[in-house]
Amino acid sequence: MSMISVIVPTHNNQDTILSFAKELIDVFETQISQHDYEVIFVDNNSSDQTKVYLTKLCEVTQKAKCAFTIADYGPELAAKYGMTIAQGDCVITMLPDHSHPVAAIPKFIELWEDGSKIIIGAKSKNSSNPIKNAFKNLFCNVLYAATGTKTMKQFTGFSLYDMSFVKTITSKAYKNLTIRSVINTLDLSYMVLPYSSPTASGVKSFSSRYNEAMVSMTTYPKGAIRLVSILGFLGGAASLIAGLVVLIMKFFLWGAFSLSLPLVLLFGGILLIFSAVIAEYISGFCQKADAATFVKESERINFTAAEKHK
Repeated sequence: MSMISVIVPTHNNQDTILSFAKELIDVFETQISQHDYEVIFVDNNSSDQTKVYLTKLCEVTQKAKCAFTIADYGPELAAKYGMTIAQGDCVITMLPDHSHPVAAIPKFIELWEDGSKIIIGAKSKNSSNPIKNAFKNLFCNVLYAATGTKTMKQFTGFSLYDMSFVKTITSKAYKNLTIRSVINTLDLSYMVLPYSSPTASGVKSFSSRYNEAMVSMTTYPKGAIRLVSILGFLGGAASLIAGLVVLIMKFFLWGAFSLSLPLVLLFGGILLIFSAVIAEYISGFCQKADAATFVKESERINFTAAEKHK
């Protein structure tokens, strides 16, 4: 019997959390009862009744476990943190707003049993507005060009990962990378499982989407920093050349323009080249830095004493 860990990041999901949990438990109890399971809710400091509902849920069933954080760390980091305390042979990450279909879980597990180590749930294009979808794809291309990783279109975080990959994700070397960045950086193979979102309840505000985008870009900004570096070197070289040309012209046309012009160009070129060197230094520092665990929790429920010290 295999153990399946379902990791569910939550934040102000009081309207859907109980119905989601009931549907999830029903699927495990009726359709895949041959497996043991645990559902780990990592709550990102909800300000509504989500914490209260989760606490009551943990009183009803020991299959539900909760880790309450002291701040909102976002779904990506919360999911990665949940992986570090999961006990399963594989983990499934999903959101509790019904945007990720619980009915797809048996198929995830079937593919995992057939040997797939990484299964990415990809939202079907025909399940959303085509214009919105086109803008989303364009945004993904720009974002991942800036972060130096390949594009994983329609990636929503609804995925299954074998525990062998989970150990890689949560290892010291890759803690400061997003999950999809790890997959792309290591050029790992993965299976794509298309799904249709059952509801539109997962619609996010612009501010939340912008926050996630900036977190993704700054988590591993290799591409963006490299772009700054290249522009700095090119701009600096161009400024130095222009400064030298203007300085030479100054000797022949002394009264045509001020001496400050070539000096500014030369000094600006030197500064731009220095900025490029600093950018490369920052890039190297970002890749070597140990991100450790940014998530701090206030309480755990339904974890054993050994699990609480994991």
